[in-house]
Amino acid sequence: MASITTSAPEFRDIERIDFLPVEQHQLNNRVPVSILRAGSQEVTKIDIEFPAGAIQAGIPLIASTTANLMQEGTLTKSSVEISEKIDFLGAFLNSQTFHHNTVFTFLCLTRHLPQMLEIVHEIITRPSFPEHEYDLYLQKKYEEFVFEGEKVKTIASRAFSETIFGADHPYGKQLKKEHFNTISLSQLREFHANHYRPEMARIFVAGQPGDQLIPLLNQYFGQTPKKHIDSEPQVPEVTPPANKTLHINKQGAMQTAIRIGRPLFNNHHPDFIPLQILNTLLGGYFGSRLMTSVREEKGLTYGIGSFIMPLKQSGIWGISSEVAGESREKAIEAIFEEFRILQTQLVPEDELNMVKRYMMGELLRNFDGPFSTADIYRTLQEYEMDFSFYEKMISIIRNISSAQIKDLANQYLNPEDFWTVTAGV
Repeated sequence: MASITTSAPEFRDIERIDFLPVEQHQLNNRVPVSILRAGSQEVTKIDIEFPAGAIQAGIPLIASTTANLMQEGTLTKSSVEISEKIDFLGAFLNSQTFHHNTVFTFLCLTRHLPQMLEIVHEIITRPSFPEHEYDLYLQKKYEEFVFEGEKVKTIASRAFSETIFGADHPYGKQLKKEHFNTISLSQLREFHANHYRPEMARIFVAGQPGDQLIPLLNQYFGQTPKKHIDSEPQVPEVTPPANKTLHINKQGAMQTAIRIGRPLFNNHHPDFIPLQILNTLLGGYFGSRLMTSVREEKGLTYGIGSFIMPLKQSGIWGISSEVAGESREKAIEAIFEEFRILQTQLVPEDELNMVKRYMMGELLRNFDGPFSTADIYRTLQEYEMDFSFYEKMISIIRNISSAQIKDLANQYLNPEDFWTVTAGV
């Protein structure tokens, strides 16, 4: 008869994370390739990154539309033929456009790497930009834009970015209705020609890619010689407006969206990691101060959270929630009251320890497997960092004190340093 365990397993604090080793290679034309070999299945994920983000484009919609249209037809294949071929291989392909780059990602069985690399290479180097696909894509995106623009959370989020960074700042520039009428296919073709040359790529591989990976990558991305690449446009300093509050009236809205935040720095700043701990305490997990106070005790919202978002040349600290219109001012005051409590009272040790364990557990979860680890590594490389950043984070999480948290709150959580944007009634 099997014995029945009546006691809970022993709890152990996480002291370190064993990061997967990263192989560094260069193709014949010096295109960098980073490989994380791990996993029990013969599956490979490849990210191909190009300096083709919204900042390089300058005008909203161009970078993302270019990347999406590249997958809708090449000089030899229609969009249907591309989709059918990828489906036949049981593979997956998509693109994501960010501020500073665009990443093409595909996932397939390792034995299908030659066929997938051939398809992806053709998409990247020989897109046809068919006019009918362009018209269909823009119409769909316009309908989505208008539909989302009726939601108070979207109105507040767009206005919040414009307020913090400025409407003409690369990080604050928002898509407008008029942009759908001002971009053209010729702009997409020009943007593609300037930013999607194979020698401009950075390649990140995860899984079990086999021994023929580098020869295959050389065949498709290592043949064109490295040329001079224009330096990335410089992002100007952030200069938010003097007026710290903005309300956008939305007649008929059932709720009011609240966005509160301030400009910050990126993850190279020495206070970035300590502030991540303070942010988690404030509103970064379900048991946070804001969730406890604004949601559970005062009943003003179903959900509220805070976040710190590093950007390559800046950063932002934000709080977001949706409340009933008549509760708007009460919710804002409750948020700032939590600022004042963190500035004047030491966080109890049991609460701080719970946050530390939560953050360490999240780190373990984020590094669970080669694919998610490769995603984190690619982001670190964008900031010219490596896994030592997370080794430092683990040390700071384990050793930070309540007194240090209080000092950080007094330095960075002054209500007069935050901007408040609301949309609704």
